[in-house]
Amino acid sequence: MKAIAASEISGSAACDDKMLKAALGQWLANPPRRIDRLILMALLGGASLKEWVSSDCGLYLAARYPARSTMGALLDAVCVLHRQPKPFEFVNSVSNAAGFHVAQQLGLEGPNLFIGAGPGVWPHLQALAALDLADGVVSQALLLLVDETSDFRVQAVLLDGQGNRAAAADFDTLVTGVDVNRLHLA
Repeated sequence: MKAIAASEISGSAACDDKMLKAALGQWLANPPRRIDRLILMALLGGASLKEWVSSDCGLYLAARYPARSTMGALLDAVCVLHRQPKPFEFVNSVSNAAGFHVAQQLGLEGPNLFIGAGPGVWPHLQALAALDLADGVVSQALLLLVDETSDFRVQAVLLDGQGNRAAAADFDTLVTGVDVNRLHLA
């Protein structure tokens, strides 16, 4: 697999959703409505590579946590207040909601997978993508990592099936030799 495009978007935890939506506007003319922070960040990472992505691209998304505010509101409504969750909370609490929106906005028709991210998630994302690339299911793979551990960072790499590289342990190694599109939101 060979990296053909990459982006890294970062910002402080104080960066609100309005700032994320404004940044997303530079790549998407009509971003979806009623989306949460995880979806916004995943869209930012994917949309920044939109011009290089083909329709048969697979999407391999990882995050340490679901959207915390959405999941917190859902759990509070159901477990504490014993109420039905709001449709927005319920739909966006599903782990593949972020992948759905990224695939829809970028016109992706390949596999769409979401995994929980730990400290060494990059080799796992590459392994999933390598299987689909080797089987000819996709011609490209978009790998996305959304990390909100303290401040936030979204790393995205677009791979094609060319070459036979060993899996990289981290983002920086994976994108060696690629011009990474970097954006920092204050």
